[in-house]
Amino acid sequence: MRSCLRFLPVLLLVALFSIASAQELPVFRIGVLDEIAGPITNGARLAIALVNDEGGVRGADGTLFRLELVIQPAADGDPFENALANLRDAGIIAVLGPDDSDLVLNNLPALQALNLPVLITATGDTLLASDRSGRLFRARAAEVHQGRALADYFVNQMQIRRIAGVQIGPDINVQAGLIGFTTATTSLGVNVQPVITVDPIASLTPFIDQLVTAVPDGLVVYGDPAIAARLYTALRNANWTGMFAFNGATDAVFKETVPAVQLPGIFSTTTWPYTAPDEASDNFRDEFIRLFGELPGPVEAAAFDAVTLLSEAIGRPGELVANLSALDNIPGVQGLLRPSILGRGETTDYVAVTRIGQFGAPELLARYGEGKRVDVVVPIGPLPTVTPAPTATPQGVVATITRNIQNVRSGPGTNYPILGELRLGDQVQVIGSNIDLSWLVIPFRGQQGWISRGILDTFGDLNTLPIITPPPTPTPPPTPTTPPVPDIVIDTAVGVPVPFIVNQTFTVSVTVRNAGLAPSGQFAVAATFPPDNIYSAAIVPGLGPGQSTLATLTGTFTNTGFYTVAIVADLNSEVFESNEGNNVFSFNYAINKPILRTGSQVLNAGDTIDLEGNAVQGDANWNGISLDRLGSAFLGVIPNVNLTTIHWDLINPAIINQTSIPAAAFIPGTLIGVITADGNRAVVRVDSFNGVQLGLTFIVYQN
Repeated sequence: MRSCLRFLPVLLLVALFSIASAQELPVFRIGVLDEIAGPITNGARLAIALVNDEGGVRGADGTLFRLELVIQPAADGDPFENALANLRDAGIIAVLGPDDSDLVLNNLPALQALNLPVLITATGDTLLASDRSGRLFRARAAEVHQGRALADYFVNQMQIRRIAGVQIGPDINVQAGLIGFTTATTSLGVNVQPVITVDPIASLTPFIDQLVTAVPDGLVVYGDPAIAARLYTALRNANWTGMFAFNGATDAVFKETVPAVQLPGIFSTTTWPYTAPDEASDNFRDEFIRLFGELPGPVEAAAFDAVTLLSEAIGRPGELVANLSALDNIPGVQGLLRPSILGRGETTDYVAVTRIGQFGAPELLARYGEGKRVDVVVPIGPLPTVTPAPTATPQGVVATITRNIQNVRSGPGTNYPILGELRLGDQVQVIGSNIDLSWLVIPFRGQQGWISRGILDTFGDLNTLPIITPPPTPTPPPTPTTPPVPDIVIDTAVGVPVPFIVNQTFTVSVTVRNAGLAPSGQFAVAATFPPDNIYSAAIVPGLGPGQSTLATLTGTFTNTGFYTVAIVADLNSEVFESNEGNNVFSFNYAINKPILRTGSQVLNAGDTIDLEGNAVQGDANWNGISLDRLGSAFLGVIPNVNLTTIHWDLINPAIINQTSIPAAAFIPGTLIGVITADGNRAVVRVDSFNGVQLGLTFIVYQN
């Protein structure tokens, strides 16, 4: 019963999209990891509706198929595993989604175990590098392309030279986005300074002051939309007039938080803007609004293009993953889809730079694709091909190529070598066939070539063709060995001094090793250290197989505490690695003031404790009933800490402001903060109390 209950939602969803189907056609089902009305779902639903309205998709053998969606909401943990199990049981041929980079990385083994093509819409730069199955494809351009586009527009188009960067929070994906932008500007001769990490729970005032003082002409922000909106509003209110770019400028939270009068002029990037003026975008946007009554976004466009790719790959002979990888020059909503050219599972590199206009819509300023800037008003279509001249009515049997590219092989099967290619619209004379007419023989470059009949049109009587004996089946070539690749890992990180001392330079020596079997190129090791958000990076010029080196990160803290930082190697994924998931090292550290004195003391009634031990001024007196301050000292209980977790900033005058601590508070383990009569900060631990004697251990910090 349990398995039936799990499977029931899938059956219902399949039925939902089959009600209007022509039941006589066989079906290909595509799984979707999204909500039932989510952006991936709706983009795919539109594409499938258009395909089915045109009669369906034709398989490699000529059979027409209808497409259907099987929708499963995606969430991390056990529900995600259930979603994948439901999709697997539904007999799908491919999966669309998910859209969240962390969700992909956290569930990568489960997605790979489907043994199907998975077309994700997440843009994280490291996702495909983490996949070794070859079945993961990205339906949108990677984040790095957006950073390069914005850098090119700011530096080359706007001629901006003073640019600052802001990262909101320690999230590694946010950090990678900003570093991708700063790397791109550096290649254009502009260094982003300063680069600031904003604590999401801290006051924005010091960051505003720092940015206004730096007077950048442009500011690029990555991270939380609500905090980015507050930062932008505060900068404008401080009369900062530079150009502001935020990667989530069209996010609803951002637009609702920024006053409407301040929205125009904000720059952003996207993989597809709904204001794109080309014909493909116009048609897609109009059809989407007609069906769903709302504007589509970049994820919807990517899902639409993913179905376009699948429809094209289904029509080719061979395995679906190999067909997807071999596609090229396919017109999409986002731009040209070119998996075979881009490689490593990437399907497109088209992105756009936008600016919020007077009435709130994102104006398309520049479009980038094919590794260069392209004209925003030119319709996205196939790269030019030679149009065949009109011919007279053909004699005999003539084949017309109906795909962008069709392979010509040395025999009737995909296991025969490829002799060359024919292009869309090419017409060729057919001189024979195999016995079942599934492959046709044509004269090709001085020899006989074989083309699959199922994916082309023919004119003439096929039964008049002579049967030609195929050449011997070729011996399969040996399985190629995977070329060795590097693998960058961080073995250790050692900080000096221990603990780090406020207002003194600290050093973290990071041991980086190439655990792979091939040399690596140059890469960066970097971290942003809380609580002062100190960004430090080191460049490693390259490592040979098995070679290690030290990368040194430095800085100076102004606050104390106990913290953890993620040290990242190869932040921009410059090195193609065998394992992209082992580049992060978690480093724990403490920051404190220098210790002036430590010790222990047992107090009897009437005794005084002098924490500095300089006999100049005592700090507290035990009278048998309470511990009372002496001179200008102050006392106060510090809750929820011990001597291993206490630090200077916790001995805060805001709570260390009492003149007396009663005996009832002297429970062993209790910490009492002291502002000494000499002005230093100290902490006293109650070790024992028998009603008369008070045993204490103390630490005195140097200011």
